[in-house]
Amino acid sequence: MKAWDAVVRLLHWTLAALIVFDLIYDDGGYTHRLVGYAAAVVVLLRLGWQALARGHSLRPSIAETRAYIRLLLAGKPPRSAGHDPLGLWMVWLLWILVLLLALSGWMSRLDVFWGDERVEEVHAILANLLMLAVLLHVLAVSVMSVIWKENLPAAMVTGVKRPPG
Repeated sequence: MKAWDAVVRLLHWTLAALIVFDLIYDDGGYTHRLVGYAAAVVVLLRLGWQALARGHSLRPSIAETRAYIRLLLAGKPPRSAGHDPLGLWMVWLLWILVLLLALSGWMSRLDVFWGDERVEEVHAILANLLMLAVLLHVLAVSVMSVIWKENLPAAMVTGVKRPPG
């Protein structure tokens, strides 16, 4: 079954590539800044696409998340057509961190904050949190691929997943 359309998949992998680039080339130079701003634009495009397209809801639910965690701890996490409840929280965490990184990076270039180490420290903390979130995301996708016996990274390339149930 079709899980993600071409636009969602293109934006996902574009954002992933931009994040990896900026985490590796962390020099604060012109290219680093442009790539960071491009990542923020990708997040905004994805949010806009979600508003326009009819796809899976990206609204996390605390009740669904609790139920999912109970089943996960019992070793029986249910498969979902799109993102599972924990995956939805991760999507939002990644997007918020990217947007905050773009904002703090932009702020560090403003005259009012020029040389203010606090802005640079916040930016560095956010970058470390993003790196941690990316690692957790990749680990969770790998673990769930094994548990569900489904290649989830391939599904994000092809857009096709097995139907839940």
